[in-house]
Amino acid sequence: MSFIKNKESKTWIKIVTALFILKIVARQSAYGNQIAEEIKRITQQTLQPNPNFLYPLLRTMEEEGYLEGKWENPTTRSKRIYIITPSGRNYVQILQEKVYAKFLEIERRQQAIRKFLFEE
Repeated sequence: MSFIKNKESKTWIKIVTALFILKIVARQSAYGNQIAEEIKRITQQTLQPNPNFLYPLLRTMEEEGYLEGKWENPTTRSKRIYIITPSGRNYVQILQEKVYAKFLEIERRQQAIRKFLFEE
């Protein structure tokens, strides 16, 4: 689980994006652009993963054992298809707990700010 242990090098957006990736490929295998498009669709364009961000994250998740990638056509290496591994399925729960706790904290703080600014 070193993927999120090193907090200095892992950002919140990487953690959220990693959770999106795992949940997307848990439903069905997908390649990078499919994953990016699905994240955009689900978030109503709020998150728009740049390939320079997404592909290194996919490689890291593959190196950590959460995803397995195979070339659709090994000779041309045009699309790398990702599937979730058993470790990835277990990791979804860990990430969900972390993301959910963070969302609750953000919502609590937003509520306090909203109350001060608009309800007095």
